[in-house]
Amino acid sequence: MELAKNLQKTLNKSYGKTDLYVDLAESITGIILVGFLWMHMLFVGTIYINNGVLFNSLSEGLDKYYLAQIGIPATVLVILLHIFMAGRRAPMRLRDLRIAWRLTKMLNHYDTWVWVGQVITALLIGIFASMHLWTVMTTWPIEAVKSAHRVADPGVAFWGHFSIPYYLIFYTIFLLVGEYHAGFGLYRILVKWGWFERHKMGWVLKGITVIIICIGVGALYMFTQLAKMYPHVGGAL
Repeated sequence: MELAKNLQKTLNKSYGKTDLYVDLAESITGIILVGFLWMHMLFVGTIYINNGVLFNSLSEGLDKYYLAQIGIPATVLVILLHIFMAGRRAPMRLRDLRIAWRLTKMLNHYDTWVWVGQVITALLIGIFASMHLWTVMTTWPIEAVKSAHRVADPGVAFWGHFSIPYYLIFYTIFLLVGEYHAGFGLYRILVKWGWFERHKMGWVLKGITVIIICIGVGALYMFTQLAKMYPHVGGAL
């Protein structure tokens, strides 16, 4: 009991109505980011159609109507706001981390382990998203063949002819981590505010997460095949 009291005292300092407003803002930004992630995956999934023709058309449309120039900074701002608000109660000091870990093992509750997963995946997403954004911005504009060659890059060869396809591994991990965080994050938001029944919503969100992951994995495969079809970056579709 003393352990639980220490953790609650450390992480759940109350500031009256401010907590309510911050929690609400955290939930809203979280829902926006989940919607963005799912729409982003549907956009990536257009690589299935006409070997990237629709993918390129949508990309050109984003540039033509300045949707990318407005949307990317706006999305980054929402991400930063969400990190600030969601991280205010996350254990940051080593002592707090130890207390949280011991309490999690002691409770051994599903939702508690989900929260631990959220904290870990949030850290990974921060790193992976920064790397992905830098890669996209420094190779602008977005093009199907260019993206395909990035995904299919065999990496630097070492130990003879052995190489690691680091971009393919990177995007596979990023996909799994991002969808875990989005799916369970939305689950925690909906349960927190009591909008839906916990068990039913859990199964629905798990199903959506599996579908999105399948779209993502399939898209990565299609990118590797597209790179074989057009061996030169910038090749016409």
